[in-house]
Amino acid sequence: MKNITLVLPIATGLLLFGSLLPVTAQTPPSYTIYSLGANTTGLSVSQDGNYVTGLYYNDGGFSNPEAGFLWTQSGGAVTLPAVGSPDHVDASPNAVNDSGVVAGAVSTTTYGAGALPVLYSDSRSATILPLPAASTVGKAYGINNSGTVVGTIQSNGNWYATIFGPTDASVILQTTTDGLILQYANGIANTGRIVGQAGNGSTTAGFYLDSGASNAVNIGSLPNGSSLTEAFGISGNGNYITGASGANPFIYEPRTATMTAIPLLANCTSGQGESVNSSGWVVGDSGGETSIPFLYDGTNTYSLQNLLNGADSLGWNMTNGTGNAALGISDNGLITGRALYDGVNTGFVMVPTFATPEPSTYALLGIGAFALVIAYRRKVA
Repeated sequence: MKNITLVLPIATGLLLFGSLLPVTAQTPPSYTIYSLGANTTGLSVSQDGNYVTGLYYNDGGFSNPEAGFLWTQSGGAVTLPAVGSPDHVDASPNAVNDSGVVAGAVSTTTYGAGALPVLYSDSRSATILPLPAASTVGKAYGINNSGTVVGTIQSNGNWYATIFGPTDASVILQTTTDGLILQYANGIANTGRIVGQAGNGSTTAGFYLDSGASNAVNIGSLPNGSSLTEAFGISGNGNYITGASGANPFIYEPRTATMTAIPLLANCTSGQGESVNSSGWVVGDSGGETSIPFLYDGTNTYSLQNLLNGADSLGWNMTNGTGNAALGISDNGLITGRALYDGVNTGFVMVPTFATPEPSTYALLGIGAFALVIAYRRKVA
């Protein structure tokens, strides 16, 4: 029984240690970077950080695309299988869940012609998802940990937000409360909350839609900002949405119906949030003459270049290229995207390193350790 009772104070100490980690949150995070290879792009990362999707290219530019891939830190990049007709040469594995199931699209050109929604149940199996009877074109953009896939289909020249199932597809018929048609479903939270873009031809608005709701919510725009707003990402817990309102990236909290502008990096005039995790950390890109990927931690906006460990930054240039971007972030802080490495567009995965606690943290840890000793002595006395 003494061994059993000893577990309790140890567990308490571990919880205390975990509760102290945010003490270092005010200092910039530090990252190690991994290359996905020349002429690649990292597209998305699972919420648990175990899987990353990306694209290959067979020359030095963003033309002549090949199949997508699924990357893990232990196994590297595994090419996803071909699917569709032989003409479907462009693969976009747009999202991946914690089971490694990938949702995306294949098309006949780099511009998305003839796109079909696709589900990769693993790195060896691919299935074209069904489309509604009135449609021959569709794309999958999001998947949650329950396996629900969302995206868009085209019918009569118009795009409609859609939920894809294994045997059928359901166009989302709800509109926003102000009557805008839901055109693109860009992501879905584990709660079933869907986020995307709505419009009526002249207006573009971000929206979210909860399961069972009769209308979607138009999330509005930033104060004194553009009425053209797009919502690109939603956190796994559904508490945060990110995108762009005019030229400004934002983070939106449905609970309080609050949209907050994400500060732009110095000398940048525009930007957009691409992905957000369950802690409200956002990644995206901002720029002017160049494109600079950023991380926003709820308080500060950092250039990813400045977060790399010293030696790891050699060869990487995240500030001068026009195609640099951060496109995905996991709940434990992994980031994926693309940047220049030795002058070549290269996909990357950035993995956070353990931050050294500040002196105040050590002091609190000492108190926690002392409490463990006292608890142990009382239990074994």
